Amino acid sequence: MSYKEYPDHETWVRSFDNRIGASEIAIICGFANFKTQSDLWKEKTGRKQADNLDENELVSYGKSAEQHLRALFALKHKNKYDVEYHPYRVYYNDENPFLTATLDGELTEKETNRKGIYECKTCLIQSRTALEEWQNNNIPQKYYCQICQQLYTTNYYYAVLNAELRYPDGKAEIREYHIEREEAEDDIAYVVSKGVEFWNNYVKADKAPPVTIRI
Repeated sequence: MSYKEYPDHETWVRSFDNRIGASEIAIICGFANFKTQSDLWKEKTGRKQADNLDENELVSYGKSAEQHLRALFALKHKNKYDVEYHPYRVYYNDENPFLTATLDGELTEKETNRKGIYECKTCLIQSRTALEEWQNNNIPQKYYCQICQQLYTTNYYYAVLNAELRYPDGKAEIREYHIEREEAEDDIAYVVSKGVEFWNNYVKADKAPPVTIRI
């Protein structure tokens, strides 16, 4: 595992042209509804600029809420974890350096000194389908894919997903999900294989990926 520190947000964003961020891997695995493989391929090969989502209300809320949710998590677990945050640090695995991750936070278990990932999400539940993704102690596949890539790039031992779910009636709840790396090894291998396939077969080869139509 290695990492690179970027000096500011602008240079960090530009670096996405030459890598697959953990937030993008769900697109490649087919679990994202906000962007297609074709869109991502066009961005990585310079055919299209990535959309600027700074004005999107949900994205803006998530960015603003992240620091507060991380601070609350650190306070709640002050006896269990040390929490760090490096906003422009990009981790990559030397085996496949184009697979990368920038973390919402880094955890160190005080008792064991084990390193882990802190991932923060805010979700507005606007449909039954959206709610079902979180039922039975599950997390949405698009977020699980992201965590798998983060675990691969960092070689950390575990991840904690801290999610705020908001409902149309104004109510909200905060959930925590703990994922041990050793229990996710097969899923990590699958996610990595899909990322490597996309990068080598389509981005490096400058060949458009097949179009998938959902019915």
